[in-house]
Amino acid sequence: MNAPIELPKGLSRQVSTLSDSLAQFHRILQGRYPQIGRLALAPYDAGTDLLKTFVSSNDDQQPLTRYQALLKDVPSLQGLMDRRETRVIDDIQESLPVSTRHTEWLKSRDYRSSYTVPIFHNEELAAFLFFDAKEPYFFTPKTTEFLDIFGRIVAQLYLLRVAAARSLVGAVDIASGLARMRDVETGQHLERMAAYARLIALGVADRFTLSDEHIEYIHLFAPLHDIGKVGIPDRILLKPGRLDGEEWAIMKTHVEIGIALADRMIRDLDLQDDLAGRVMKDIVSGHHERGDGSGYPTGLGLADIPVEARMIAVADVYDALSSRRPYKEAWDEVRCFTELAKEVETGRLDPDCVAALAAAPEEREAIRRRFSDIDE
Repeated sequence: MNAPIELPKGLSRQVSTLSDSLAQFHRILQGRYPQIGRLALAPYDAGTDLLKTFVSSNDDQQPLTRYQALLKDVPSLQGLMDRRETRVIDDIQESLPVSTRHTEWLKSRDYRSSYTVPIFHNEELAAFLFFDAKEPYFFTPKTTEFLDIFGRIVAQLYLLRVAAARSLVGAVDIASGLARMRDVETGQHLERMAAYARLIALGVADRFTLSDEHIEYIHLFAPLHDIGKVGIPDRILLKPGRLDGEEWAIMKTHVEIGIALADRMIRDLDLQDDLAGRVMKDIVSGHHERGDGSGYPTGLGLADIPVEARMIAVADVYDALSSRRPYKEAWDEVRCFTELAKEVETGRLDPDCVAALAAAPEEREAIRRRFSDIDE
């Protein structure tokens, strides 16, 4: 049995998205193995146990998108993680009798054989890499030996670009600042609003032509929207009453501080010309802009506000309304969406983003339950 892929050293990349890069590598791979019609990378989130579509390269240009599944509901893949093994399926039609959206999609596209490789980072599962061919019994030991070498490059791209960024979000020295923010906002606010932002992104994906990769970056970087508050003095950040004019002017500088911090992180992660870097920067710089021009720091109109920032604004406002705060009780859903509708009518919030959030009541409730505050 071949070994799972571990993170290699010393590779950097200069393409704009992982999808672009994967397509380039797919073309190179097909120079040797033209039968391989699909490469796909599905990240794993241990916190939610979710596997999600992320990036893929397909001969027919018809990828599987916006699909997710709990790993515990896919025992065969769960076993690969537990045993740290790869897997060859010689005939998908015969070997995958259980009907899931993924298996039915593979069969409908006439894929016949598959090679699955788990990607690990710091001893934890980070993703699965899939190679699919339209010939049965294609993935021989000699072929998979070569694909393991090739797959290390793809693993590097993912781990450097996404897993490393996720680690940075959780580990950089903003932790103390985020802890202080929780004195003025509810404890699970960041987790909830990131989940709401992803829910909105899924709902407007067709409207704004968002790829799975784009959606996951929105979810990943949403908690950094107010990162600049780490530079605001405690006397202002933690003030219990209303801020005066001078204090409010200082508070608003957290956006410029956040932009400077985002620029530093983007440089450190080598994401200057990358979709991930742009999403991070747009979220930090635009989440306090409002469509009627009343927001800050630039006073942009709705059409000029990055779509990622529009999503964060809606998610942030909704969580503030629907959560208990020291100065208010949680609002019920009717009151929350009545207020959001008023914000849409004035042009302050994006109507598509509000509609996407309103259209998913069960998902909103699941997010509230999962990330409820201890005192609630």
